[in-house]
Amino acid sequence: MFTDDQIIYQQIGKLLWSITPFDALEVIYIGMFYDDMKQAGAHWINKDNGEESFYSGFDNPIEQIEDNINTLLEQLQKCTIFKNEPWTHCHISLSDSGKLNMRFAYIPEDDSWPNLFMKGISDLTEDEAENVYSVPREIWEERVRLKNQTF
Repeated sequence: MFTDDQIIYQQIGKLLWSITPFDALEVIYIGMFYDDMKQAGAHWINKDNGEESFYSGFDNPIEQIEDNINTLLEQLQKCTIFKNEPWTHCHISLSDSGKLNMRFAYIPEDDSWPNLFMKGISDLTEDEAENVYSVPREIWEERVRLKNQTF
């Protein structure tokens, strides 16, 4: 008998498999899920190890599949297995051989930033914050200071 989380993993795997391009080595789905905000989406790695984006648009079925995956991930957050270890960020990969790998991280919402997945602002170097993620220096310094106070 499968547990709720195992059923959700299987459903996510099937949905990702349904959008896997023929020449993909891996499909990757990353996301952050908070009560008032979420950001998530899929991309894929081709046989030349190049990163490719899925076409997005109102008539593209990828939009509905991503919505379905988001709904499943929101259900997964509520599963018993995550009661004591909640998560807000996830990284899911599905290889061309069908191997599904899921990683989770808890990043407080006040330490999150758009397009920064699986780590918080306070985990960035000053150079990464400024030059990769365009986090204002004052915000980065404040998050690092707050993180250092808790340790």
